[in-house]
Amino acid sequence: MARRGKKFFESYSKRGEWAELLFMTVAAGRGFNVAKPWGESPRYDVAVEQGGRFLRVQVKSTEMWLGTCYLCQLYAHGRRPYTPKEIDYYAIYVLPADTWYIFPVRALTGMRTIALTPHLKGHKYERYMEAWPLLTRHCAQPSSTTRQPGTDPVIDKSASKDKPPSTMSRLTKRILKRLEDLDR
Repeated sequence: MARRGKKFFESYSKRGEWAELLFMTVAAGRGFNVAKPWGESPRYDVAVEQGGRFLRVQVKSTEMWLGTCYLCQLYAHGRRPYTPKEIDYYAIYVLPADTWYIFPVRALTGMRTIALTPHLKGHKYERYMEAWPLLTRHCAQPSSTTRQPGTDPVIDKSASKDKPPSTMSRLTKRILKRLEDLDR
């Protein structure tokens, strides 16, 4: 399987840790309180909270290009699949596209991998691209003192209407540039 571009992380574990931090940064920027569970016992990576309601999120990431799509493995070989009793949402970050997908766990039940095509308009999972509002449907809305109506500091306002807005794109590009500079 060929990869498009350079692989940024030396291991899947390192990339996963970074994706979790990025998810927490974006979620906090959207008004959520975020928490990382202690230890490796829970099957979720991050908890998000608003108004006293918590959601369990399993964060995944991919940079695996298969020629037409990015492939993301939802659980490792030999491990059991995640269930709605263990997690509420998947947050999947497609690193080269700088795009988040937010999926309710039930939308991916029974799947081991998912093929994502953020570069194609009207693709199968487009409704889950940058679908951060799915998380707020289950949590209380942020108060008006937290954020002014109609403003969203996380979404890049310069994105065209045909292309979904990119999450933290300038920040992510700066982070990736710093990673590239470390190799020199």
